[in-house]
Amino acid sequence: MQKIVIVFLVVALVTGCTSGDNSFTVSGTLKNTTAKVVYIEETNTANGERTVKDSAKIDDNGKFSVKVRAKDEGIFSLRLKDDVAHFVTVINDASSIKLDADFNKRFDFYEVGGSRASKAIQEYLARLSEMQREKFNYLVQIDSIKKGHGDSVLAADLNNKQKEVSTRLKLYTKQTIEQSENSSLAFHILSTYVVMARDPNYRMKNFTSAELLAILNDMVRKFPDRTDIAGIRNSIESSTPKTMWVGRAAPEISLPDTEGNTVSLSSFRGRFVLVDFWASWCAPCRRENPNVVEAYNRYKDKNFTVLGVSLDRPGEKERWMQAIRDDNLTWTHISDLKYWQSAAVSIYQFQSIPFNVLVDPEGKVIAENLREAALEEKLEEVLN
Repeated sequence: MQKIVIVFLVVALVTGCTSGDNSFTVSGTLKNTTAKVVYIEETNTANGERTVKDSAKIDDNGKFSVKVRAKDEGIFSLRLKDDVAHFVTVINDASSIKLDADFNKRFDFYEVGGSRASKAIQEYLARLSEMQREKFNYLVQIDSIKKGHGDSVLAADLNNKQKEVSTRLKLYTKQTIEQSENSSLAFHILSTYVVMARDPNYRMKNFTSAELLAILNDMVRKFPDRTDIAGIRNSIESSTPKTMWVGRAAPEISLPDTEGNTVSLSSFRGRFVLVDFWASWCAPCRRENPNVVEAYNRYKDKNFTVLGVSLDRPGEKERWMQAIRDDNLTWTHISDLKYWQSAAVSIYQFQSIPFNVLVDPEGKVIAENLREAALEEKLEEVLN
């Protein structure tokens, strides 16, 4: 579903909100570059093509000027000749935009003027970079402690601090979007954050489906003329799985564990338990397992555990157990080894895996189908 979200969000960036003459120029000085040409491009994400709208020579003093004839307001990016990536993004909410860049600077290497929305992009990206640097500083310290077998308590404290930075960054992004009076700007910030958060290297907390829908609902109300926003909201809403068990008592399930002893879900009454349906043959399940491991290790001392329920095939018990060992799944596991004919499927009526339900100490389901950031955020909500 998140891939659909990203595509729709980025497509929206090129659809503009205002009809008429939105032609504009971008001019200024580009210092400390050997490039002799600068391009301004508009990306049509419907077909993945980039369209060069104009180009200009960079003179010996670094001066340049590009002009774009545009009917709608949208997002435009500048890149240097022979570079694949763009170096700055602007919004044509003004007829003349001033841009000065110094490529010798590592941070805050450009200044933009004349366009409030383009300036807002610069300010957002600067703040995002600042918080990311703060977070990675903690991660470097954690890595050093682990390599030196140092103070585990200090490492845990630093880990909590880097997660707190991620929480602040997510909140800052949400607030920036809510406060924006420019729909193209709001969309650009939202899509930038979502795309980055999908990359595990950035260690960012992504928006859940429910959070994305809430943000887009606010945008629909704020920008009623943007029918594309409403279309995106409707598409995400229709593709979001509806909950089946939330608010209901968790159905009992009793299956053999890895030693052949029958284990029942009801035996975990009094604790929060994530009932995790998976299988060793399921690639998406195996990719999700590290998220479950992290959640388990973080909250196992806070009245929380996991019950793994496998849909492994008949005669493949060793493959199931090897996957448990390989993925470091150190909680209780049960399975009747009947593949899709497992009793678990008929009891919980799911159509695909991974699937899970979060059961509270009284045996009631309080969430289901928690993946990636949604799992950590729900556990934070109920356990901290």
